[in-house]
Amino acid sequence: MTDSASPDAASASPNRKGTFPRLINPFRNLFRACGMAFKYRWSLLLSALCSIGVAFMWGANIGAVYPFVEVVLAGKSTHEWIDERIESSTQKLTDLDAQRAALATQLSQLETAGQGASDESQQLRTRIAKLENDRPGVAAQHSWSLWAQPIIHRWLPSGPFSTLVFMVVFLVVGTILKGALLVANMVLVARVGQRTILDLQNLFFRRTLDLDLGTLGTSGTGDLVGRIRGETGAIGNAVMTLYGKLLREPLKMVACLTGAALINWRLLLLSVIICPFASYIMIRLAQSSKRANKRSMEESAKLMNRLFQALTYIKVVKAFTMEKHERARFKHTANDVYKRGMKIAFYGALARLNNEVLGIGIICLSLLAGGWLVLREETQLFGITMCDTAMTAGQLLTFYAFLIGAADPIRKMGDVYNLMQTGVVAADRVFPMLDRESRVPSPKKPVAIPKQTAVLEFQDVRFSYDTGGEVLKGLTFRLEPGTALAIVGANGCGKSTLVNLLPRFYDPTAGTITLDGTAINQFRLKDLRRYVGYVTQQTMVFDDSIMENIRYGNPNRTDEEVIEAAKRAHAHTFITTQLEDGYATRVGEHGGRLSGGQRQRIAMARAILRDPKLLILDEATSQIDPESEMAIHRALAEFIRGRTTIMITHRLSTLDLADTIMVMEEGRIVDLGSHQQLMQRCDAYRRLRQTELREVG
Repeated sequence: MTDSASPDAASASPNRKGTFPRLINPFRNLFRACGMAFKYRWSLLLSALCSIGVAFMWGANIGAVYPFVEVVLAGKSTHEWIDERIESSTQKLTDLDAQRAALATQLSQLETAGQGASDESQQLRTRIAKLENDRPGVAAQHSWSLWAQPIIHRWLPSGPFSTLVFMVVFLVVGTILKGALLVANMVLVARVGQRTILDLQNLFFRRTLDLDLGTLGTSGTGDLVGRIRGETGAIGNAVMTLYGKLLREPLKMVACLTGAALINWRLLLLSVIICPFASYIMIRLAQSSKRANKRSMEESAKLMNRLFQALTYIKVVKAFTMEKHERARFKHTANDVYKRGMKIAFYGALARLNNEVLGIGIICLSLLAGGWLVLREETQLFGITMCDTAMTAGQLLTFYAFLIGAADPIRKMGDVYNLMQTGVVAADRVFPMLDRESRVPSPKKPVAIPKQTAVLEFQDVRFSYDTGGEVLKGLTFRLEPGTALAIVGANGCGKSTLVNLLPRFYDPTAGTITLDGTAINQFRLKDLRRYVGYVTQQTMVFDDSIMENIRYGNPNRTDEEVIEAAKRAHAHTFITTQLEDGYATRVGEHGGRLSGGQRQRIAMARAILRDPKLLILDEATSQIDPESEMAIHRALAEFIRGRTTIMITHRLSTLDLADTIMVMEEGRIVDLGSHQQLMQRCDAYRRLRQTELREVG
């Protein structure tokens, strides 16, 4: 029932050429979301058919006013009414033809007498022209009556009361049918809208996960969560509004305006003369509301970031007794959101007022003009012909009913004004994120990554973040397969940045990193990151079971393999003896139910289970308790055998696992060698050792 549809490419810059593109362009991103909804085209088609049915029944129910006034209130049956109309129109045509013939005879006599240019002759011509103008309307009415007469005589009741019963039944059945079509329309539109929200959320989450860390770092967590949850929902609501009310209500309005036009199209044009002015006000309100909605969403993103930061670092907040400060910051941002919300509500109220004034203005104009025509039995207003034949009270009342019926959709469309503006702004915030490309792309034609442990080589590698100068300054070194390298240096010297380049969290700004002579940016990202195992000081675990946290990244591994990895990481004992539910124990948000050392052993077991060719340990043993440190080192010594390992550490016990130690200082390699060699020749290394010994002491 669905066909795939990919969203169009976004364009961020507005089109300044021409009026039409400038009007359309602000809605481009929202239209892209509407295009995504065409994936569910059958639901949209059925909902559109239901909208047409609702509009038809809406107009038909209102149109029932005419036979009620003209037939039922006059105590007639439809048979009598149609027969009288035929008789009346036949008589009118006869009278018109007779009057025209008489006037034509008089005019001919005057022309024969040489008075063809006299005032009397001009008056006769004017009266003949008026009769000729009146005749087509009467003839059309007569033709319609002749066509309808056999149908009415065959299908409609012949008595006055039975006609009333028929009309009541028609209204009840029509209302039920209209209600059923409305329910179907709303359900179908809701399905399209909710599926579009789901598609947007999945697409946004997928694109977010594909972005590099540098790009992700420019947006706060709260902002991203707000976009993926709140703003995709706003887009979905706008899509539902567009395919729901903004399709259904105008169709209802068109049905009513069509009915009014069939009665008197000239009077209808006079009635809607104020529409351009109201439309201008609506456009100006839309521009102001869009700006207010944009600022409101930006403030809401700030509010979400405040909330996430305060709750994520709640221990720091409490430790430094900053609750009052955080409350004040949150209150200030929330107050800004409140002010934006009130401004949006104000513009929405003005839009509602504009629509109400538009509706009542149309009706008041038609009341004045129509009342004049009916009460005076005139066909002209200020010398302008308004109708071919004088309007009856029944026609005028039905005309008013149609206008009132058209005013109701206008009022309801005013209710969706803010929804649409919110959707436009939300789309402008979501789709640019979807269009952002990762600065660390996977190659289009990737090279197969080595199946065995490969030679790792840095060749004049330089790197700088967007916010500052170079962090790595021309690093060049070679690491043979199966060897372990320890990197030491003061904080901020670039150690973590160096290892972050290996799984391509970032790409070097200059130089190359190779595996067996092939630059790592030639490998598919997934293959490269399967090749690399990463254990960080800030251990990251998910609010899931111990079993699933260890198995994370290796969903096909069995429970037995998970347990074996935990044993090798010396995590099995505390899991089975200290945790009530063992491997089924949920670790809590950010691993809050585990100690730092326990979290690190879980992360170590995760890396062991992954069995990478290149292992990175970024201060991975810094929080392990002394009791299990030696056992874990024995496990590490066994695990790193035969695989290339890079360790960032200051612990002498960990340095014993390294074949080579690299000393870094201010983004440069100061020296490479063993512990003994560096103690003899490297001042920077000796200073690091002395500092560590003082801290231990």
